[in-house]
This record gives sequence, C-alpha cells and structure tokens, in this order.
Amino acid sequence: MKKFSFLIILALGCAVMAQAQPINRATPESMKRAAEEAEQTNNPYYALEQYEKIYEESKDKAVMVKIAQLNMELRDYADAERQFGRLVLRDRKQEYTELLFTYAMCLKHNGKYAESVDFFNQYIAVGKDANLVAAAKREIEGSEMARKAKQADNLLVNNAGKKVNKPQTESSPVFSDGNLYYTSMDAKEIITADDKGGEDWYSKVVVASKGANNEYGEPTVLGTQINREGYHQGNVSISPDGGTMYFTRVLLTNNVVTESKIFYAFKGNDGWGAANEVVGVNGDYIAKHPAEGELFGEKVLFFVSNMPGGKGGFDIYYASKKSDGVFGLPVRLPDGVINTTYDEVSPFYKDGKLYFSSAGRAGFGGLDVYETQWNGSIWSEPRNMGAGINSSVDDQYYTQSADGYSGFLVSNRPGPNNLKSKTCCDDIYFWELERVKVNLNAQVFRLKRKNEKTNPPLVGSTVQVIDVSDPDPKRVEEKTNPNGSEFAFELQPEKSYMVIANNEGYRADTVKFNTVGVKKTITVDKKLTLRLLRKEPDSIVVTTNEPIRLNSIYYDFDDDKILPESEDDLQFLVDIMNRYKDMKIELSSHTDARGRDEYNETLSQRRAESAKVWMVAKGISGDRIVAKGYGEKQLLNQCKNGVECTEDEHRFNRRTEFKIISGPTSITIERKEKRQ
Repeated sequence: MKKFSFLIILALGCAVMAQAQPINRATPESMKRAAEEAEQTNNPYYALEQYEKIYEESKDKAVMVKIAQLNMELRDYADAERQFGRLVLRDRKQEYTELLFTYAMCLKHNGKYAESVDFFNQYIAVGKDANLVAAAKREIEGSEMARKAKQADNLLVNNAGKKVNKPQTESSPVFSDGNLYYTSMDAKEIITADDKGGEDWYSKVVVASKGANNEYGEPTVLGTQINREGYHQGNVSISPDGGTMYFTRVLLTNNVVTESKIFYAFKGNDGWGAANEVVGVNGDYIAKHPAEGELFGEKVLFFVSNMPGGKGGFDIYYASKKSDGVFGLPVRLPDGVINTTYDEVSPFYKDGKLYFSSAGRAGFGGLDVYETQWNGSIWSEPRNMGAGINSSVDDQYYTQSADGYSGFLVSNRPGPNNLKSKTCCDDIYFWELERVKVNLNAQVFRLKRKNEKTNPPLVGSTVQVIDVSDPDPKRVEEKTNPNGSEFAFELQPEKSYMVIANNEGYRADTVKFNTVGVKKTITVDKKLTLRLLRKEPDSIVVTTNEPIRLNSIYYDFDDDKILPESEDDLQFLVDIMNRYKDMKIELSSHTDARGRDEYNETLSQRRAESAKVWMVAKGISGDRIVAKGYGEKQLLNQCKNGVECTEDEHRFNRRTEFKIISGPTSITIERKEKRQ
C-alpha cells in the first residue's frame, strides 16, 4: 500500500529517470524484453515508451493495463484516467473489476470527486482485496470532504515561478535570512543512465534571493562543502535560529535509492561550513526529511525513515539532541495518531505544532498536509489543512514563517514548466494569508444652510478614532486635515470603534461601528456632520419663579446627609443670596418615580431640609429659605409609574432646584455659574 514507485520523488525531489535502450531493428519481442527490463530497473518512462509501441501493433489489452499503470506511476493522471477508463467502462466480462479502485483514484487526482465516489462504491461492491476495500472507504470520505471544502478567502497560493521551478522536480523549500533554500536538478530533459556523471544529473542544494519585483531570481548552487560530487543532495531544512542546516546525501543503484543519510552543517561568517554526518539517526535504512523541533523542553530532530519495526513504509521519528550533530535513539511517533500503514513524510515543527504529509488519511488527493498539536504529553488528532494547501494531487514539504502568515509547500498540481505531463513533477509554491484590514474612510461635512442642497465638506477638522472594545477605551489615532475633509485610518477586525469629529465653532459629531466578523479586507465609509454653534451671552437673567437646577447635589441611597461633592453647588447658592440680601428662595428636592409615592415625598422633604440646614450653617437666615420636597410629583419626562425607562432617563428626574419667591424680580448670573 506504500507509494514505493515515488521513492525518488519523496526522498530527493528529482524526476524518475529513464534508461536509454538500443532500439535498432526492434521487434515486438525485443520491445517487450526492453520494457520488462526497464520496469525491473525502475525506468518507467522508457518502459512506457516501449509498451506504447507494442500496443500500436498488438492492441493487446494486457499491454494497455501496463500503459495505464505506468501512467499512474508517473503521475500522468489524465492519461491514466483515459487508459483505465477504456478498460473498466467496457468491461462486459468483468475482467478488470480490480482496476476499478485505481480508476477511481485517477478520477480523484483529476478533481472529479463525485465520479470518484461512484467508482469507489463500485469497487467496494465487487472488490476482492480487503485492504483496497478499506482504502476505498477512506478515499470516499476524503472525496466527500473535498467536494464540500472551500479555499479560505484570504489564502493565496502561487507557483514560485520558472526561475525557481525547473522542468525537473524541486523539493524541500525553506526560508532563512531572507533567502530561499531548496533542492533542485537543473536538467531540462529526462535523464538517462548514460548521462551519469554530468553536472545536471545530481540534485543539489541551491539558494535564491528575491529581486526588485519581489520575485525570486535564478538560484545559486551551494559549494562542495554541502553538495558532494557523486551524491544527490535532498531534503534541506534550516534550524529556526538560522545557524544549522540539515540535508540528506543519497546514492542510487539502478535508479533505486540504496543509501540516504542525514548530514548537518553550521553557518559561519563566511557562509556554510563543511557538512558532517549526523550521529544517532542514520543506519542501514533510508533516513530523510530532517527538521529540528522541540519536545519535553529539549531540542529534537524529526525525520522520516523506513527502519525495521515501523508501522509500514515511511514513518516519522524523532531523536533527542545530545550535542551538536549527536542525537539519541530514534523514537517513532504514535501509530494511528500520526503514523499509518501508508507514507508519512516531510515533518515541520513550529510552536508546539507538527505539520506533516500523509497518504494514509481521508484527504483531498494523494499526500495531504496535516497539523497536530503537542500538549506536552500527547499529540492531537491530525487536522487536514484544507483546500488551497491541499489539492487533488500530492502536497508536501509544508513550512510556515515565524508570524504564521506565509510559507511554502511542494505540489505536483498543474504548473507552468513541467517535464512531461501537467502533474508529473513537483514545484515549489508560496502560500500567504492575506492580512485582513479594515480601511476607514471618514468624511467631515458641515450641516447645510437653507440655501444649500447638500451638506458641504468641512475643511480643517480633527478626527480621532477610539477603540471601545474593552471597558477601558483607547485612542487609536488622531488626525487633522487643514486642507481637506477626508481622513484615512487602518483598523483591525473583531473590534468596536467610536469616531469623533471636531472643528472649532462646531458641535462635535460621533459615529460608532464594529468590525466583528470581517474575513477579508474592506473599506468602511463614515460621514460625520458638524452643526454650527450659536454664540451665547456671557450671562443670563433669572426671573421670579424660574427654577434653576443644581446638578451636583448628591445623596447616598435612602439618605439625606449632604455629601462633600454637593457643597460646591450649595456654596454657589449661598454666594448668590449674600449678593441679593432681600431675596427669598424655595429650595426643592425631587425624586424619580420608582418606589412608593409617599416614601419618595418624605425622602425628598428630608433632603431639602438637609440642604437648608447646610446653608443656614453658612450664615443664611432660615426664614429666607423654604425647603420643599416634591417627591415624584414634578417629573420632567414620561417616566412615571409603570413606564419602562433607562437609568439615564430616571436620573434626569432626580434633581435639586431653587427659584426666587420674593425680593428681586430678576437677577443676573454669570453663565459659568449657571447649574443647568
């Protein structure tokens, strides 16, 4: 059940190779021998070429099966679907029922999820391989999940471009110190065994930098301290601190990986130093895909291996770091939770989360990227990373930037520069989460006059934005525009804001809004209209029986004692009575409508008497003050008994007032003295 045919792709990131064969005076028998020999030596391109020639002459369905299987192995899903379709859709004698599963997989890889479900179900009904029946059920689950999935609006996934992605396969991208490191083979054609020894034949670690247009330029091959002659270099990764590079050196025998070991190198002032073999994780097995991480408070090296005792095929392991380049005994990550009987590859660790690719879970295609959280003792159930990161084909080598808003992945989704079929070869992709922004465009206007049809723009205003999301509001930004009436602010999602506009001589205007639920960048337009203030006189004239409200006369609940904060207003009244010696006043207290009427009247009378006592103590004759408690008899609004009102509306009725009842018919009070 493992993807053994993709061993080179997964281990190195280099294309499957075809071996040159002599074809002079070819006969069907010689072509068949050449095709079978090519299969035995893992040269599927050449084998496919020979079988296609044989089929042109023989029309043998057994040869068609070989062609379909080789196309599937070479990840030419479009041709594989056509070939398998010709076999299973015309299978009246039911000779090819076991191929229904592979045909369904072709449909799935080509994004035809609904059709793939139909054929997986057909295989479940007639299939004889219990393992494939179980796999078909899992693939149905993945297809149904993919049909419903929608790529996040703010997720952007783009091919890294032709300068990075050559016709061959690219692999293991990692971003460090502003540069992109990855492995690549520069050959532009299918490599044959006769090309062995040429510079382009070997996969190397390369580095590319961003140019002025924000695109990566042509890569530079790292020196011989990293890229050793006669070896394929693969699976490059760099520690989070940028100081250590890990990678693999690989030997092939007859196009099969026979040795793959993990190496490391340190970065110094002059660049990367000489590489050394990592101690503790290499052995007589394939070791690949190294990635530094942390478990149990210590550094570890995650890696992938097919060492004996595994779940099957390639599993993910970790080994604790003892010293530079030296690690302890490998520990396999939990079976079932992470490792399956299929391949698990390309681990990447960041902030307690492990990202990896697996072919053994319900997914969108072949290898899908998953995320699992480490809580200090166990790993969580892996979560599929969703549409965009995952596709209907193979997706692996997922990485994340330090802030989590961007990264890379490797995929054989249709690209611009493939060697053979549209899905044959892996390319590097850059993904990015668009940072959601809320752009506020505030415009300030003056209220129109009678002869104006619209509110005209008001130049020279000041606008401030207040974050009122929390009980303690915070000013976000303030701007003044002396030459215009428009103001631009950049705000955040999931917030509540208040916008206040001011201009000298005008009454301020305020608007409130929130950005809760915003999932993509938007622009919010808000208009604020200021009303011209009328110039008021510096003093007012108070006449007989005109009540003047004293707003700062406070009492504790159910109490009539004068509080310190009430004394300023009472002193103000004492000063006025000292100025007008013949003036007598009524000092009245009022309550709101809550509570019994009789009680409120008694309480208000007690409070009025307390205020009178305070003023008498300040030297005002008692016969000049009439204390009167009105209770709730003189409400200023609709908040009578039985009417539901807000606390502010009730508070409006709770007041202390005075009015002239004898003496001067009018008095002049400075406006700053007026208490209403």
